[in-house]
Amino acid sequence: MKPVMLLSFTAFLVANSPASGQSTPPDPNSMLTELSDEFDGSTLNSKWIRFDKEFGWPDKLKAIDVGQTTAGALNLQPFDSAWVRDVQAPFLFQRIHGDFDVRARVRVRSSKGPIAAGTWSLGGLMARVPNGLSAKDWEPRRENWHFITTGVGLEPGEQRIETKGTYNSYSSLKLRPVEPGWVELRLVRVGMTLFALARTNPNGPWEVRDRFYRMEPSPYMQVGLIAYTTSPDAKPAPENAALSNRSVERSLPVDMVMDVDWIRFSRPAPKIEKDWQVQVQAHPLADPNLTESKVLEALGA
Repeated sequence: MKPVMLLSFTAFLVANSPASGQSTPPDPNSMLTELSDEFDGSTLNSKWIRFDKEFGWPDKLKAIDVGQTTAGALNLQPFDSAWVRDVQAPFLFQRIHGDFDVRARVRVRSSKGPIAAGTWSLGGLMARVPNGLSAKDWEPRRENWHFITTGVGLEPGEQRIETKGTYNSYSSLKLRPVEPGWVELRLVRVGMTLFALARTNPNGPWEVRDRFYRMEPSPYMQVGLIAYTTSPDAKPAPENAALSNRSVERSLPVDMVMDVDWIRFSRPAPKIEKDWQVQVQAHPLADPNLTESKVLEALGA
């Protein structure tokens, strides 16, 4: 048992080191606004980190451009892929130290109409805990992340918002209706709490779509944009993440288009003591009886 315990503790230290997979460690004192992007140029800003290129995975983007497919927007079109359990898909992220409030205005559609084709065609915001692994030393059951996306879920032709939490590669999700078209998505981390919000009216109130509670030892997270889809021509087969993560099914037809008008980063309004004893005993936003109105009041517009 001792070698297993030593390996586990070593992996924990590597995954939660500020140098893990980072050429430049994030600044804990940054206000994060410098990470924002209006996508008003013609090329992707170099501050964005591509998950596949950073960690040695194959490129699962069928297309990516800024301002060409959709004026003033980032456009992502994934090949057959998914973010679920140990399975990976396209992910553009920024490295963040500490709490954050990230928002993006996105639209997920097909190339022919307002709703993506097939099922499980979704895109939006994700916050992932670095695990220190690349394609060379990948291990199963090491994925920890949360997201909020929009697109098509289980039912073809039905627009949904999906929220999903994954703990050691076990994924739990919710699908709820939303109107097709542009939607603003938001993830807010305040200590051990993480809130997923959405709104279709940019001048209207936010809706809390999910609440996550976890004592996360790492202050570092990879935060940014995901997009994935499944092809109706994909043959049913047992899930094999080690294989699917290392391969790209370019011949399978897909029709999922994600436009991102902008993404904006900032620090959240609530300031909570980071001491773990305070987090588990007195974190005001961790109260399961806290009403949605109180959550929104604390997080701000």
